[in-house]
Amino acid sequence: MRRLKDLPPEKRGNFAVAMALMVVPLGLALGLSIDFTNAASWRSKLQEIADSAALVAVESDGGNEAAVQAAKNWALANGSFVTGAVVGVSITTPSAGTREAAVEISAEMPTAFMSLAGIRSINLHAAATARKAAPDYCFYVLDPASNGALTVMGSGGLSVPNCGIQVNSSSPRALRHVGTGKIVARKISIVGNYQGGGYTIIPKTNQPELADPLVDLPQPVPPNGCDYSDQMLTDVTIPAGRVFCGNIDLDGNVVLSPGVHYFQNATVSIGSHVNLSGDEVTIFVDSESSIIQSAGKGGVRLSAPTSGIYAGIAIFGSRTVTPSVPTVSLSGNKNYLIEGAIYLPHHRFRMRGTTDLKSTVNSGWIVAWQFFYSGNSSVALDWYGATPPKGLGDLGIVLLR
Repeated sequence: MRRLKDLPPEKRGNFAVAMALMVVPLGLALGLSIDFTNAASWRSKLQEIADSAALVAVESDGGNEAAVQAAKNWALANGSFVTGAVVGVSITTPSAGTREAAVEISAEMPTAFMSLAGIRSINLHAAATARKAAPDYCFYVLDPASNGALTVMGSGGLSVPNCGIQVNSSSPRALRHVGTGKIVARKISIVGNYQGGGYTIIPKTNQPELADPLVDLPQPVPPNGCDYSDQMLTDVTIPAGRVFCGNIDLDGNVVLSPGVHYFQNATVSIGSHVNLSGDEVTIFVDSESSIIQSAGKGGVRLSAPTSGIYAGIAIFGSRTVTPSVPTVSLSGNKNYLIEGAIYLPHHRFRMRGTTDLKSTVNSGWIVAWQFFYSGNSSVALDWYGATPPKGLGDLGIVLLR
């Protein structure tokens, strides 16, 4: 009789048991792989949302609070595929003329297989930072040939600290600085050469000419006829769409209503005690018109439209070339606040003063045929990153990680 130990082993049963024991860990490993793959995919999507939300914040036309809310709204609207999403947004200005937005998103992804091991969700996190910086140039002088196309004289100065100055004149004295003041800019580029000192950065000469950045923006067309001709306007509110002709004298408190105001074949004299103001306003000056600001007290406060074809343009000068160069002159000891681009492609823009003279160009540009300044005060162009006029393009928006 054969004993049990002498019986041959049954291998088929052992194999089945071994396979049964392996199924569970193999299935768990496969499930873990699927969950981790899903988590990587979801995190990638979350990162794209964080990137976009940061860009939404820096591109926002509103203040910091509006920018924060815009970013949160974007992230939450597009991140509905995750659960428990928490969006944090902070806005900073690391330097003048720069807006930086940092976005962080935390969320959870429910698991399909890891829950078998008690892990019911995977924590996800994404972060992005975007920055909107000042453009390379926000001050253009377009005259291609004249001596002193850009001239600064006196003990005062010209300050463009957050962007650059472009002078298209090929003259050996295209840029002239005479006096004890300073010319402050992030960069200065000249097709020709320059004269004088007092520059906070050495100008670069023999640089390429740059085209008028607003050349494709349609020029306003004044309505037929004249609404105001050869008269004095004192303490009035002027409706939009009106046409001024001949000799126009402004005195007292003059308010321009929102819209476009046209000066056609006009010589406009702003009196010594005028307070000229207007919100959402564009002033159009044709090729035969000049604006002459007298000395004295008072002030000029203008803000450009925030929407429409002339969004960002406070003063628009005609592109028509004439034998004599018309002038827009701001002078005296008035306070000036111009929130919007000053666009005078065939006008001479003249500023002079004896006390603080400040033009705050919030949308970041002065484009003029020529620019002359004299006096013992400062002219400051303070770019801060508002929506640019149409045609100027994007403003150095970069995505950082």
